[in-house]
Amino acid sequence: MADVYITKCILHILDSQVGLPVLSEQEHPKSTETEFFLGEHLKRLLEDPEVKECIFLEDRENPMGRIFQNYQKNTDTFLYMSKELGKKLYDFMTKNPEVPSSDLAVVAFHQKDREYLGVLKFNYKQTFTHEVNHQEAGNVNSIIQYQRTIANINQRIEEGFIVDLQDMKILLKEKKVKINDEKIFYLSEKFLLCKGKPSDKEKMAIINKTNKEVLKKHYDNDFKKTTDLKRAMVENLAESDELEIEEISEKVFRDNPEARKDYRESIEKRGLTESRVKLAPKTSEKVMKKQKIITEEGIELHVPVEYLDDRKVKFINNGDGTIKIEINDITSILNK
Repeated sequence: MADVYITKCILHILDSQVGLPVLSEQEHPKSTETEFFLGEHLKRLLEDPEVKECIFLEDRENPMGRIFQNYQKNTDTFLYMSKELGKKLYDFMTKNPEVPSSDLAVVAFHQKDREYLGVLKFNYKQTFTHEVNHQEAGNVNSIIQYQRTIANINQRIEEGFIVDLQDMKILLKEKKVKINDEKIFYLSEKFLLCKGKPSDKEKMAIINKTNKEVLKKHYDNDFKKTTDLKRAMVENLAESDELEIEEISEKVFRDNPEARKDYRESIEKRGLTESRVKLAPKTSEKVMKKQKIITEEGIELHVPVEYLDDRKVKFINNGDGTIKIEINDITSILNK
């Protein structure tokens, strides 16, 4: 991940218990520590598997889209733009109390010669720390609770988005909140008014669910076919960070046209309509690592995908319906 370079940032306090937003009238003072903190959160957001790529809807009045488009034309309006954003989000929060209170960091930054605007919504958390009370009889150390703390540098934020100021595409991470008795993705559906593609996490959930359904329906969960499917996915990703659905289905289900058809149609019905499913490098790495195998007795095996063949690890179907697992050519065993 390339470094991000922060040029401006500002922090607004959006606490619904206060009754009004506490908006900064000036940009955040320059600070190496603050820029490092915000930079780490921006990089983590850019790589987050729950992030989805969105675009602003243009078929209706879109106040938020207009705010960012105006800023794109004149980045000197950073302070005004951030305050308008804070006001509108706070107004939305007061009408919808399930939206969590937060500190809102608005950050102008660039990465690889592209200009971005990051909006990090630091939802409040309850944390604990110590307190020293000085008394006549001596010090008394106690544990106290803080009600209004934010994610530390090693934690992922729950909500936030990044706008690419060149093409106005949005990278959005959001959570569902109850609005009018229905849980929805309020940031995209009600606030930003944008639509997008599934996130990497959603893509893999669709593919994994389809894998299980097709293997159960057409192959009665045959383990060899399961490993064939996993290996085909890994071979795809080794060449590029893409899963070619047509190629995978042809390779794995060549003996069963009905399974091939079900596989493609099921993935499309669940929202992955592209023939090539693009994944971020980190997601690809996770898919390619290991296959987890759990027997009914609770025995777990974590097998590197490259060994899911008949040389190192062999799965043999016995006549009585059980499966025998052979692990071959082992030179040493570590007991952990």
